[in-house]
Amino acid sequence: MLGHSFWFFENFGDVERGLSATMVTLAMLGMGATLTVRDFATTLFAWKGLAVGMAAQLLVVPAWAALLMFVLSLLPAGFGGLSVMGAVGITTGLALVAAMPGGSVSNLLTFIGKGNVALSVSLTAITTFACLIATPVVLASLVTVQVPGDFDIDTSRIMLDIGLFLIAPLLAGMVVRVSTTLKQQIFFIKFMVRASLVLLALIIVGSLGAGRLQFAAYGWLGPAIIIVFCVGAIYLARLFAYACGTVDRDSFAIVIEVAVKNGLLALLILTSMFPAHMLAEAGPDAQIIAAARDGCIFVVLFFSGVALVTGILTALRRRRSLATQG
Repeated sequence: MLGHSFWFFENFGDVERGLSATMVTLAMLGMGATLTVRDFATTLFAWKGLAVGMAAQLLVVPAWAALLMFVLSLLPAGFGGLSVMGAVGITTGLALVAAMPGGSVSNLLTFIGKGNVALSVSLTAITTFACLIATPVVLASLVTVQVPGDFDIDTSRIMLDIGLFLIAPLLAGMVVRVSTTLKQQIFFIKFMVRASLVLLALIIVGSLGAGRLQFAAYGWLGPAIIIVFCVGAIYLARLFAYACGTVDRDSFAIVIEVAVKNGLLALLILTSMFPAHMLAEAGPDAQIIAAARDGCIFVVLFFSGVALVTGILTALRRRRSLATQG
């Protein structure tokens, strides 16, 4: 039994992509089963909130990430305990997270905070479709750290992954919704979400066991940059929404959508950015390419935790505030 566990860690690179693809597929099937065509049609009539939300997601957040990446490049090597390799990983990870659409958890947090749930659901779904084009473009624009060797953003592979493992299952889930009873839908959604979480846990354990998550390389500055990115994105999105004249319920939905990214998709995309064969063919550049890959994993997992906690606190604070006003 112990030997099988070690086999999993030693060969994690060979099974990581399959686990990630399955995890995202199951999650999107579950999310699709919560959506209907009517969800999109309802929000299209209130197009202003949708337009502001998409602009915040696709323009404001990537611009904020680019600014932080630039500032990080100006800091001396070793500042804050962040090694040169760690800096490569953090900046590449920020680019990856900034390119992601919102996650389905944002819909739940918007509901808890009494925001515009219909807008939240539509933003999640529409930005998910939009990421077929937007994610490769944002990634290619933001990865300004030059990783030596033949490293490049394979946009065609990323688009294929999004189409196969994100959009197709989302549409299939919508079909499940219209062809099943409410009881069957609830069972289907719960099963898919729980199964995807089990696979996420396997990926985290596998990354730890394979030595991917080395926290020492990031010092205190690495986590601090990720926290600043998350909190800053929230405040910038709020300011942007208010500047555009968006009503409070819509602004809250946009803020949560910006904060809670689709970390599952990010874990899948990084397997396309860093395929298993890349390290074997990298030669002398293998170390820095591995640092970029491991940094992406660190940023995605750490950011997801920070964003979830921040999103929950923001939703509960708004809920209490509305209750007091009422």
